[in-house]
Amino acid sequence: MLLAVVQGLTEFLPVSSSGHLALVEHWLKIPPELRLTVTVFLHFGTLLALLIYFHSELGLMVRGVFKGDREGQKLLGYVILANIATAVLALSLEKKVEQAFGALRFVAVFLLLTALLLFVSEQLSTKRQSNHPIVWWRALLVGIAQGLAVFPGLSRSGTTIAFGLLCGLGREQAGRFAFVVGIPAMLGANLMEAREIAGLPVGLVQLLISALTAFVVGWLAIHWTLKAVQSMKLRWFSLYCLLVAIVAWLTG
Repeated sequence: MLLAVVQGLTEFLPVSSSGHLALVEHWLKIPPELRLTVTVFLHFGTLLALLIYFHSELGLMVRGVFKGDREGQKLLGYVILANIATAVLALSLEKKVEQAFGALRFVAVFLLLTALLLFVSEQLSTKRQSNHPIVWWRALLVGIAQGLAVFPGLSRSGTTIAFGLLCGLGREQAGRFAFVVGIPAMLGANLMEAREIAGLPVGLVQLLISALTAFVVGWLAIHWTLKAVQSMKLRWFSLYCLLVAIVAWLTG
């Protein structure tokens, strides 16, 4: 249940779910055979929250495919382009990511980088007040950001939102596009993890309750993150990541 709350909050708050889960698993000494199974169920819960929260964007893309809606086709194309960049980069970094998960000081460095990205993107976007449309190269940059965020400590939502703001997207658009781009990536990652499950080390009811908890907390975290982006309060998450980075470095 503790992992479910941590996953639900940090999957969508710009503070890195992988970094926090690595810290909690390290402190609680969770065995490897339990870690993978629980992670898959928690990811399923947060993915469901994402699908329900952004049902309007998903519906728009469906209309683009089946009804020829021009805006839906454009959005779908940008999401596909971004996720191609994500997949190529994530697969090329796979071995390095596995090494980083075993070292808390690596997590600390990437948490520090998340803090820096959040702070700089907010400051620059406040000065420029840009609201440019999504075009192919902006979608590509967001996809690259998502690919880099496979490292524990580098927040997926924080990195993609920051890149969106830095390349000139409006606050609401940067936030919503960053989350929508994450849907295929999260689905693909969850399916790959699920294939490696050999059995259930704990009861199915416990796992389902954990997934439901992650879903509820995750839905709230999406809402809070979008509000923070629109009201330009990312600096508080930046400060939080800095503090957690210090803790991770000292305990590593």
